Amino acid sequence: MSSSLIEEINLSISRYLKIREHSKKELVDKLVKKAYDRTIVVDCIKEYALSNLQSDERYSEGLVRVKFNNGKGPIYIKKYLENQEIDASLIQSALNQYELNDWVESARKVLAKKFPLQVVPVGKMKSFLIYRGFPYDIIELTTREYTKS
Repeated sequence: MSSSLIEEINLSISRYLKIREHSKKELVDKLVKKAYDRTIVVDCIKEYALSNLQSDERYSEGLVRVKFNNGKGPIYIKKYLENQEIDASLIQSALNQYELNDWVESARKVLAKKFPLQVVPVGKMKSFLIYRGFPYDIIELTTREYTKS
């Protein structure tokens, strides 16, 4: 394993992390796509993680915040993070930044944006919220409140 190759990989990792936080899987996928050896890439990323320059915890917290602000529900976000191979405890911790009331308010906002002052069948609203990744209890609560107003 040549030191110039490792320097090249480390430089790429640094560039990616300067732009935004990345999960380990994202970094591995991007670097393997550039034709670097997977084992060397994984070793380099481990060094970044040990130095706390790369953190799946920070990545998951930031991603939950962004997706929440974009009106995505906890199911959608959880699946997204699972696809990034984030540890289940980190996912749960990141999702716990928001309480049930926050998720209900988020669902309310996306419904109001999608169906402003329209009479829409409840089934259509529920389908929309399912698509956005909200769980059944939040969907029921939100649609019940939305149809009352």
